[in-house]
Amino acid sequence: MTADLSISGKTEIYGVIGDPVDHSFSPQIHNTLFSLSGKTAAYVPFNVKPENLEAAVKGAYGLNIRGLNVTLPHKKEVIKYLEGIEPEAELIGAVNTLKYTEGGYIGCNTDIIGIEYSFFTRGISLNGRRCLVLGAGGASDALCAAVLKNGAACVYIANRTVEKAFDLKYRLEKQYSAEIIPLSLSEAEEKARNVDIVLNGTTLGFGKNAGLSPLSQDFFKGGRVEICFDAIYTPWETTLLKYASDAGAVCINGFDMLVYQGTASEEIWFSEKYSDDFLNKIKNNLKEKFLKEGNTK
Repeated sequence: MTADLSISGKTEIYGVIGDPVDHSFSPQIHNTLFSLSGKTAAYVPFNVKPENLEAAVKGAYGLNIRGLNVTLPHKKEVIKYLEGIEPEAELIGAVNTLKYTEGGYIGCNTDIIGIEYSFFTRGISLNGRRCLVLGAGGASDALCAAVLKNGAACVYIANRTVEKAFDLKYRLEKQYSAEIIPLSLSEAEEKARNVDIVLNGTTLGFGKNAGLSPLSQDFFKGGRVEICFDAIYTPWETTLLKYASDAGAVCINGFDMLVYQGTASEEIWFSEKYSDDFLNKIKNNLKEKFLKEGNTK
């Protein structure tokens, strides 16, 4: 047995804070990026309970941790412990990346970039599209902002609690002029049947909700929906995506979003830009690892 001496006093530490984080794929993403880009850095998951969030953020800064990702349930609550927040993160109302500065951490959000790349690398334009976004918090905030930023003509926001859909509408219409229509999730089947893109930001289909779908199979009959995006990537094909695929829609799961928002975090931390060729190489490398580990179910 030989000791791993790759960690030294010159190694910069990065990480992710959340609760839980034991199944996070982020360490694979970032440590692969560090290796392929030749950086002297390491990425570590930190399980942080909600009651310890303030202490964790201050402690990480004191320990000179050079950057952090933030996942559930801390994306909104962490904002109050930061030195500042970038405009796009403020619009979404959530942070997923912390950048180290002399005065403290600055909050950023790279989810929009991850969503954009998921479409653009497939040659899909969002301009003029009619979209149905399922959910009104966390991932759904970024989904709405991404399609509106890129020219969507109309966005339906369907959520179990319609008041939250209205709250999101009021925030978004300060920035965007497209038509935004809040609905309850139960109304979406009838009132949003004229959309050509469906985007799921709910947890229906994931974890304890595996096998469930926020829309019925009947919604997709007739082939009106051209594209279906699900922010979930475990399972690899959710029930929602299967319904859409069976009806002939182009289907995209959340894996590309995960990878591209991760690479965007690194571009923020290191103030550099990765080439499209490098990003494609990273994505294919990580996808192979992810599928080999049996993460399809």
